[in-house]
Amino acid sequence: MQRVDSRAGEQGVCSYRLMENAGLAVANAVQSMAAGPCRVVVFAGPGNNGGDGAIAAVELDSLDYEVHLIRIIKEQNSDGDASRAFKTWIHPIQTLALDEIELSETVKRRILSADVIVDALFGAGLTRPISGIVAAVVKLVNEGPAQVVAVDVPSGLNGDTHAVNGSCVQADLTVTFFLRKPAHFLYPGRQLCGSVQLAQIGLANEHLNQQEPDCYLNEPAVFTSMMPHLNAVGHKFHRGHVLVQSGPVESTGAARLSAETALRCGAGLVTVATTSDALLVNAAHLTAVMLKCCDTEHAWKEQLSDHRITTVVVGPGNGVSERTQLSVIAALESAKQCVLDADALSCWSDNDRRQEFMKVLASTTASVVLTPHAGEFERLFGDLSDEHFPSKLHKAQEAARRSRSVVVYKGADTVVASPDGRSSINANAPPWLATAGAGDVLAGLIAALLAQGMPPFEASCAAVWLHGAAAESLGYPLCSEDLVGQVSRELGKNFTVIAE
Repeated sequence: MQRVDSRAGEQGVCSYRLMENAGLAVANAVQSMAAGPCRVVVFAGPGNNGGDGAIAAVELDSLDYEVHLIRIIKEQNSDGDASRAFKTWIHPIQTLALDEIELSETVKRRILSADVIVDALFGAGLTRPISGIVAAVVKLVNEGPAQVVAVDVPSGLNGDTHAVNGSCVQADLTVTFFLRKPAHFLYPGRQLCGSVQLAQIGLANEHLNQQEPDCYLNEPAVFTSMMPHLNAVGHKFHRGHVLVQSGPVESTGAARLSAETALRCGAGLVTVATTSDALLVNAAHLTAVMLKCCDTEHAWKEQLSDHRITTVVVGPGNGVSERTQLSVIAALESAKQCVLDADALSCWSDNDRRQEFMKVLASTTASVVLTPHAGEFERLFGDLSDEHFPSKLHKAQEAARRSRSVVVYKGADTVVASPDGRSSINANAPPWLATAGAGDVLAGLIAALLAQGMPPFEASCAAVWLHGAAAESLGYPLCSEDLVGQVSRELGKNFTVIAE
């Protein structure tokens, strides 16, 4: 955003006009939050974020709000746009110096009696922990009864690392400008920001550096154009044949969840490769999903050699074993599209084998999607240091680059990262989606979309979004068996399949 602001200035955009527009957007947010004029305290920092706050204070004062503007000052405050903004305030400004030790009783009363507090202390560029007198302000604001509107990001949230180092304001509403930022949707930022409101202040897409990789909020606009379309004269093989490897007799359910989801979500055919001892268990539960006995590595490779198989799922319930390792390597070497989940990711604890796995990933010609949760990600990419890859987004992007695979780093803020640099952050998954088997459903849904011709990044983004939408529709509590049918309904409800 600093580069966007700089480029806008180079192209003749007035920086003070941008600040005025930002401040007015903050004032509008306060008006929408408060039922009529009320008591507002604006805490303004020493930078441009503080200038936004000053302009919001002037606007609210003109609308008969009872406004108190409290400015954090340094030894030398800027003479730029922020200083100009403070000169528009006609009332006395209460100041706090960064080297002060304790809050005055007046400031404490202001905080505790306010209806709304505007946090314009520090913006997304803050790189150091909040400390001293500002930390005391943040603590009391968080403990007080007022609703809090944050400007750009809550103060204390680092816009580059997407992390909090020390204390941070807990906002009810965050007003941001031009584009939403990753820190708004990655935890802990998503919780600290409250609702996020986007305001346009005069910046435009031409002010962006188009060479930077794209990062999206995962919404249908990211993937709708790539959703499968049916061919009026097509047949089931046109929509792909998914092969899912089953686990042993005591853990067959995970593979069935993946297989049934793949079939319900449009794959033309689905086969479960099952060991002989698990055949009857799987047969008792499956109807339209086909079964094939597979007791040996040779039998698995023989199934993979069938040219009609287009997409393979390995991992759900397969066991952390050498058998699973060999199955993964064979699947990758078959050049079929692969979704590797669960045990297919956890079975590489031995460093030498993990290096072998990475080499095969790098050399395969097929599309591969890895779907780790946090523990599985750590087993595969645990050497990614917080210093160089500080957030979940950074780690997922590097993992995708290393593995030359699409990485679906699962969680409440699932990140999908492509080896070409694109990434998305998902924000529609409710907390009750964290239940046994949900990941198996997701793996099957990704496989179904891959089998029908979607590119791996878009297929993964679509699957993650549909997964969250299905859970939201079902409500709390849910079990994964219900999720299987609901993701199918969400797919049909949200996307029109056009016959060509």
